[in-house]
Amino acid sequence: MKAARWFGRGEITVVDIAAPVPTPEQALLRVLWCGICGSDLEEYRNGPLTIPVTHPHPGSGRVAPITLGHEVVAVVEQAAADGSGFPAGTVVIPDVVVGCGTCWWCNRHDEGLCPQLTVLGLHDDGGLAEYMVARADRCVPVPPSLDPAHAALAEPTAVAVRALDKVPRILGSTVLILGGGTTGLLIAQIARSHGAEAVFVVDVRDDRLKLAEQLGASPIRPDELSALLASLPEPGIDTVLECSGSPGLLNRAVQAVRPGGTVIAVGLHGGDGPVDIPALVIGERRILGTAAHMYDVDVRAAVQLLAAGTVDPKPLITHRIPLDDTAPVALPLLADPAAGAVKVLINCSGETGPETENPP
Repeated sequence: MKAARWFGRGEITVVDIAAPVPTPEQALLRVLWCGICGSDLEEYRNGPLTIPVTHPHPGSGRVAPITLGHEVVAVVEQAAADGSGFPAGTVVIPDVVVGCGTCWWCNRHDEGLCPQLTVLGLHDDGGLAEYMVARADRCVPVPPSLDPAHAALAEPTAVAVRALDKVPRILGSTVLILGGGTTGLLIAQIARSHGAEAVFVVDVRDDRLKLAEQLGASPIRPDELSALLASLPEPGIDTVLECSGSPGLLNRAVQAVRPGGTVIAVGLHGGDGPVDIPALVIGERRILGTAAHMYDVDVRAAVQLLAAGTVDPKPLITHRIPLDDTAPVALPLLADPAAGAVKVLINCSGETGPETENPP
């Protein structure tokens, strides 16, 4: 089968490898679509960041080369031998967050905090391939009414669901989102659907700001942020979600949120950054991180939001690329702000599923 594999910094290549052999509790999945995430791009440009290279990963036992891809929608090709999960032919979202199953966090169903956490597509083979394997009983079914290409955004939508679940109160609140990429725009839609009174999205790119406005948020350029904050009536911004991962913006988020408000750190970068400690302590502001998502809570909710039309992924899908063109076409698109890419989907099997629109 074909698979897009990370061999080293700047070296992602589509190669022919043997199809994976499922264990009794795993299903063999034929991948339909797989989204390219910012973490994939960062591993390509600056890796290894989390991909194991010199020592086997404590959870998966793997080292590079690794098949990338964790934003996956697939169809069950072969059901699990132990009888768990869904039958062949079912379209599913595989669970890519794998814990050890025995530690304190796993026993609390917080597998994303497991010290041996394995993320498929980073620490073990993922979905940028024609086939992958995943634990059958943790796959989430996709209803027939939901276009599989749209369902490929279930994973980033689950990230948005989990981030907003950490907000004390959304109804009637004022929300500021720093970063209008895929996750930021998904958060904006969900916040509006949950009754936020005002949602502002800050970004440097005009195409993203146009999308934010189209999706019901108020677009703000970075040089307009100070004026916005000064113009708001008390109490100001209730929650800031920092989605860009850009150095310095977490501190800007702390300064922007009202006293007693909440900052959710969604974006990630490799270095440390300063935080305004007096504003944090004296203002009794809160900072919470968010990352992993649970298949039966966040992913299931994400699929429901997509299927109901509460979240509209269609405007975010700007490019659909064949698997063979992952490295020469898809990654450069994401790396070039002038290309206007938001979510790039990879067609992994040559099949699109029912009711899939033509590529833009």
